[in-house]
Amino acid sequence: MSKLKVASILFLFSTFVLKFSSMIRDLVIAGLFGDSYQADAYLAAMTIPNAFVLFLLTGMKDAFLPSYYKFNAIGRGEEHLTNVVKGTFWITLGVSILGVLLSGPIIRLFYPNFGEFEHGFAIATATAALYFASLCMVGVNAVYEGYFDAKKKFSFSVFSQTSVVLMTILFAILFHEQLGIIAIPVGYFVGTIVSLLLKVIYRTPRKFLNWQQKMDIGEVSDFYHIFWPVGLTIAVGQINLMVNTFFAADLGEGVVSNLNYAFRLVNIPQAIFGVTIATIAFPIIAEAHNKKNPALFKRGLEKGYLYLLVFLTPMLAGMWYLMHELVGTVYERGAFSASATSLTTSYAVLYIGSAFFYSIQAVTAKGFYTLEKGHYMMRIGLFSIILNILSNWIFSQFYGAQGIALSASIVALLYCAITFSTLYKEVGGFDVRYLLRNTAQIVLGVTVMMAYLYGFDVMVPGSEDWHRIIRLVVLGISGAIVYFSVMLLFRNEFVKEMLAKGGTPSSR
Repeated sequence: MSKLKVASILFLFSTFVLKFSSMIRDLVIAGLFGDSYQADAYLAAMTIPNAFVLFLLTGMKDAFLPSYYKFNAIGRGEEHLTNVVKGTFWITLGVSILGVLLSGPIIRLFYPNFGEFEHGFAIATATAALYFASLCMVGVNAVYEGYFDAKKKFSFSVFSQTSVVLMTILFAILFHEQLGIIAIPVGYFVGTIVSLLLKVIYRTPRKFLNWQQKMDIGEVSDFYHIFWPVGLTIAVGQINLMVNTFFAADLGEGVVSNLNYAFRLVNIPQAIFGVTIATIAFPIIAEAHNKKNPALFKRGLEKGYLYLLVFLTPMLAGMWYLMHELVGTVYERGAFSASATSLTTSYAVLYIGSAFFYSIQAVTAKGFYTLEKGHYMMRIGLFSIILNILSNWIFSQFYGAQGIALSASIVALLYCAITFSTLYKEVGGFDVRYLLRNTAQIVLGVTVMMAYLYGFDVMVPGSEDWHRIIRLVVLGISGAIVYFSVMLLFRNEFVKEMLAKGGTPSSR
């Protein structure tokens, strides 16, 4: 089995662990605080600094990987790493200080309704300040996670992110009675320190950084000239989520929380398959581009799209059919009531399109970043933000909170269509027949699976009244078997590769 395949399997497993721990974090928040104003204040406030967090975390990795390859090819990889780490530290330190000082005015500007609740402003301000204070550690962590991805050590990069989530969960459970919901951002702050310490221990303090190397300001400037459009593009999704939260905060208590719970749940397949497959494909297409092999570059993108669709499409379709059972099983306990389950379910089914189209866009983005044309993505991303503001305003007027979730899927569709068509022209087109043939197999497999799920409920009296967990297990497993059986019947190459023990992706 190749080293890349082993690394890919470990990365997929560690990503499952990360998303499982993230789900537990959301489950803990829902169980302790439900859809109360405290949860609204925390979730709304953290979306603002979290845009900076994603700007650094994902954007840094996407920009640093091709940059590191370029410098490493001339024997300056470690030197470049040191320059970017030092530059990032000073930049994020300045943003952290500024963000902490401005947290209060920012919250009062964007969430004036929090003043209607006791301690509403205090909760939101403290949350924003703690997340902004974490940015300095987040920035340095992001550079090293990009470095580990460049070395194809995907699993360690994800493991360090998981440590942040686990620390957040630990603080929420241990200190919620003493600190209230503020225990969560405190745990996040501590978690970013722990994650950084893990990297220091892994590399050893001496090898962690060339402490005596003088920072090359010109090199750092050149890197950030490439990074900032990439980072801004990556942050588009979070910025749009922040815009959604601004509108949701005006619709009453619990709306922000339930929309967030719905989005987080539906986002799990996107994070597992969309981000994972895009991340694994990135080094492959980056090396193909570096070797000036356009055929291999396009093949890597095509296979990235199809691997994504093979796994993501049936999972999202199954979630749509079983969403009420899924929401109830995950969240309905403690402070999270049955009425909250119904509301969250109604939002979650409308977020399905968002998860699907942003997953496709994640693969498309890797193509642009490899070509060092992230500015295209940035322009389209800025357009999507404007479109999202208008769409939220219109749909929230007519459909309330459900309109916000619907708006997210519509904007994602347009964003995905524009970015894909732009990349298609930029690379001189893909193998359309190859893409359509495999996509048709996937659509047919999903259609048969959905017909089976519907037929099961018709043919088995009372199955809709089964316990939620039993329904999820029985229909989930049997539905997956039906889907993959259809795919094998058509000899789908991607399912065959997955099932081939120790096999490697075939060429065509």
